[in-house]
Amino acid sequence: MIETGTSRTKAYVGARRAVTFSYRVSGPVPSALTVELVSGTDGSVVKAWAPAPPPAGEAGSVSWNGRLGRAAAAPGRYSFRLTAATPTGAVARSAQTGDLERDAFDLYDHVFPVRGKHDFGGSGAAFGAGRAGHSHQGHDVFASCGTRMVAARGGRVQFAQYHAAAGNYIVIDGDGSDVDYVYMHLAEPSPFKAGDRVFTGQQIGSVGDSGNAQGCHLHFELWGAPGWYDGGDPFDPLPALQAWDSWS
Repeated sequence: MIETGTSRTKAYVGARRAVTFSYRVSGPVPSALTVELVSGTDGSVVKAWAPAPPPAGEAGSVSWNGRLGRAAAAPGRYSFRLTAATPTGAVARSAQTGDLERDAFDLYDHVFPVRGKHDFGGSGAAFGAGRAGHSHQGHDVFASCGTRMVAARGGRVQFAQYHAAAGNYIVIDGDGSDVDYVYMHLAEPSPFKAGDRVFTGQQIGSVGDSGNAQGCHLHFELWGAPGWYDGGDPFDPLPALQAWDSWS
């Protein structure tokens, strides 16, 4: 008899808390175990583990952080499948080849950064809106002062400083992407510094109005390679923000 369970139905690439698949095999201790991670898109096996069988009656587990090597896995539905072989050659599986619902979860690549009631403002909040001597390079997300702010995508901190216009700000080079993520007007300086590792969904500060800001909000920018003020260019983050908001 095989018992299985998955720790969550929603997981994020690069989050501190990985999705964990637990299992227990009753009866003879199996001679071999295989855990497969199956794509819900085409049924292909995208990753496999061969853990040592746990002692009789005890549970074992494997965890996955949403990566395939150094690259981020594609967002979508995935499921775990356990195969146990006994010394006599008998084989038992937790799910049939075509069963993608048992021990399934959805993988997402981003979390919406403002973790409270918010709105996307009017035309003046939009990317490209006119500013004194320049155009708006991000999109403003308005929320109450002190609302928790998290990393939309984990990665390495490039800058965490103060600027007269941006206020307290932090720039994160997104793991497994060619995008820099920029957060401005934080209420207080971020607890992170350049070089620190940040996980997806980890708190990096709170919504504020530091610098040149009218009302508490997150000014959020996305920059393509090679990066923020390093030869890259900003692009409109609103479609991404709206998508992340729809699932997180």
